[in-house]
Amino acid sequence: MQDMEDDGSVKEKSFSNGDVYIGKFKGELLHGMGKYTWTNGTIYEGDWVDGKVTGKGIMNWGNGAIFDGCWSNGLSHGYGVYRSANGNVYTGNWEKGERHGKGIMKWANDDVFDGYWSNGHKHGYGVYRFANGDVYAGNWEKGEKDGKGIMNWGNGAIFDGYWSNGLSHGYGVYRSANGNVYTGNWEKGERDGKGIMKWANGDVFDGYWSNGQKHGYGVYRFANGDVYTGNWKNNKMDGRGIMNWSNGTMYEGDWVDGQMIGNGLMIPGFLCTFLKTIRPIII
Repeated sequence: MQDMEDDGSVKEKSFSNGDVYIGKFKGELLHGMGKYTWTNGTIYEGDWVDGKVTGKGIMNWGNGAIFDGCWSNGLSHGYGVYRSANGNVYTGNWEKGERHGKGIMKWANDDVFDGYWSNGHKHGYGVYRFANGDVYAGNWEKGEKDGKGIMNWGNGAIFDGYWSNGLSHGYGVYRSANGNVYTGNWEKGERDGKGIMKWANGDVFDGYWSNGQKHGYGVYRFANGDVYTGNWKNNKMDGRGIMNWSNGTMYEGDWVDGQMIGNGLMIPGFLCTFLKTIRPIII
């Protein structure tokens, strides 16, 4: 093909590999509006600058995937809408071929994310609405819930706190669907560290947790008035502890796997009451 001046006319060029371009040129370079058809069925129709897809245009890959938006040096760059072959649709900003900046992603399964992106990943503030009714509103990093955020499950459960790599991590408040409320520290999605658990039945535990279980020192106040103060292990009273029953009976001593085993002192309720009355005299 001979060198062509950019006279504004539309010309056609067939390439040795079978590709075909119909549009404007600047010399030998594709430049201006044009339509390029690849042998695999992919078609681009839009702007070209110095031989590269740059400006506004539509790319149709032939398998159902389509991008309609802005381009720079052959990559989606700026505002555009991408419809994938499987039905997912992203509407928003792009940078160097990746979702980047503000955008809305609608998946074929009806999940929707409205927020910020970086290098193709959810990154920054955004709201993810799951098809099942769950909603997360908060910060993201590299595609995962990370930082401060609120998760509302469709069954009524709520977590308001901090996240890391998609899991509750750090301080947070979890309200379960059945009315239980935990306020305290989390690690990798489990209650871990100092925290207070208030059950819907009136029981309250204030103490330490490990891997989702009561572990270490803590005070458990039962709804019936019983109170245990002491050590816990794997969710059970274990180690040194004091149990005060609501009838006045008290046990102070060793516990193993939730049972009074080892050295300890049991004082019946009537005797505890008597000792309390004479304590000032004893002193």
